[in-house]
Amino acid sequence: MEGKRSRTFNVLRRDVKTFVSWAIRGVARRVLQYVPVAIWRRVAPQTTFGLCYHVVSDAKLQHLKHYPPLTTAQFEEDLSYLKGSFSVIAYDELVRRRSVENIVRDNAATLTFDDGFAECATVVRPILLRHGASCIFFVITDLIDNRVMFRETQASLCIDAIWRQPVECVEAIIHELGLDEQLPCPPVRSRFKSQGWSPLDVADFDGKPDSRLRSLLHWLLTIRLHDVGLVDRLCDRLGVDVAGYLLKVRPYLSTEQICQLHSDGFTIGAHGRSHRRLESLSRAEAEHEIVESCRIVRDLTGQESVPFAFPYSGAGLDRTWLAQLRERHDFIGLFFDTGGLRRDAPFVVQRVFGERINQAGSMDSILRRAWTP
Repeated sequence: MEGKRSRTFNVLRRDVKTFVSWAIRGVARRVLQYVPVAIWRRVAPQTTFGLCYHVVSDAKLQHLKHYPPLTTAQFEEDLSYLKGSFSVIAYDELVRRRSVENIVRDNAATLTFDDGFAECATVVRPILLRHGASCIFFVITDLIDNRVMFRETQASLCIDAIWRQPVECVEAIIHELGLDEQLPCPPVRSRFKSQGWSPLDVADFDGKPDSRLRSLLHWLLTIRLHDVGLVDRLCDRLGVDVAGYLLKVRPYLSTEQICQLHSDGFTIGAHGRSHRRLESLSRAEAEHEIVESCRIVRDLTGQESVPFAFPYSGAGLDRTWLAQLRERHDFIGLFFDTGGLRRDAPFVVQRVFGERINQAGSMDSILRRAWTP
């Protein structure tokens, strides 16, 4: 009996220690998030970090319900802050820095935009030119000239249609399409491990529409390739005209716009042919996504080096294999990931998300959170 009590006591003591340690770490992290960026730059200097954006727009965009775009005022505030606190360097300078043996840790920043939305040319370009700021625009090459619709854009249009219909009608459609048992139970919120919120999966589930549709919205926001056929059927039932939207709105960059961005001195990068999660593909498929999208951008712009941004994340991809890809195809430039400020191979640039959730926060607070271990 005494031995059993002793074991029970030891288990309780271990659990208490674990809880206390966890609580201390949580409190310490919250406190550290208030440490000024100027101090982090000195005590934990970075080589170069990237900032990842998607869209800047003052208009409400039907095809972007999965993350709120920055307003032009917010983006200009970011640029002013960065220019006053960091060196904002172009891609060529970043390549030069990453090629030398002794990498300088001076906290330089590089601006990037993912996915290739048309606002990169119509909204972002004039702002960058006015500020004299460099940028890398990563495009999904299958979407150039609005040939097809990105599945996340299609899902966003469905969400927009759902918001405008009675809940009962949408639930009837779910049942009709046999989606009842396929829909997962969504998390209340999703955290991006290294730095605050993820730019995806941020619809207002608990506001409108009715919370009974949370599972459907979560499924749409995290749609996988094998479910695209179901989304097509859902579009038909919701009255979403995909082809008409592409023709009328033209949400993605055209060849002419890409060439103009390159002519202005910006770097064009590749973001995969179809924006699939590379770690879920075979090596051959992943290689095709990387190599062919870089090749398309090279042929379009004439760039000798084409950077590549991993769709979603490159955390599960073997760095040795990526290095071999670069050796076999000399036009593949640096890789860009979204792991915050964590260390990586010299040819992989990690980035911090610049988007705000619910239009709150500032670049200073984003970088303080990113620097917090």
